[in-house]
Amino acid sequence: MNIDPPDPDDGAFELVEQYDSIEDPYLRSEFLDAVGTTRSHINALRLRRDKEAARNASAPEAPRPPDDKGPRHRVPRPPLRGRGITTRPPKYAGSVRNKRRRNRARPEFVIIIFKLD
Repeated sequence: MNIDPPDPDDGAFELVEQYDSIEDPYLRSEFLDAVGTTRSHINALRLRRDKEAARNASAPEAPRPPDDKGPRHRVPRPPLRGRGITTRPPKYAGSVRNKRRRNRARPEFVIIIFKLD
């Protein structure tokens, strides 16, 4: 026994069926004039009907038994730390650490060590 209320779009989907059953282009345009709709509206209804049919076909018929494991959630990525680019002492002038991220401007830190005697 079907306890679901009737779908209000069933009448609109019947329009699509009637339109598709007409083969003559002139009669199709007469049908559209008589119904008071356009071809693009019929195409949109056809698309919606096909999507609903695909959704109903892909829905599982019987409920599946519960799995042993809980739902598998994606492990969140660790947050990216903002690292500054540091330069080395003048002995190694011109070398830059972390060279693979050159495309983004980052703050530069220069470390100067003074040794007082």
